[in-house]
Amino acid sequence: MILPGKTTLSRMQRAAMIEAERIEISQDARVFAGLLKAPMPDQVSLRDDFAGIVRLIDAIESDTRLKDALAERLERLRQARATPAPAVAAELEVDAE
Repeated sequence: MILPGKTTLSRMQRAAMIEAERIEISQDARVFAGLLKAPMPDQVSLRDDFAGIVRLIDAIESDTRLKDALAERLERLRQARATPAPAVAAELEVDAE
């Protein structure tokens, strides 16, 4: 599988919002159709997790210091990944004693 591509906080927030809505709509439809008596608890928890991601991104976007610190940390991680790893010795010496 290929590595994930670049994204933005707003794209991640939108995806989380859409997924939370999809879960809520599908669970409500199943209850309305009589397939379920109540929404499935694990699906409600998952919907709540996605809604929490939306709120977390709202908090990040509204705090410039936090947003700047996050951008700084992501840049350091990007630079660390770009730095080549130290060369590993091709042969290891082992004492037979």
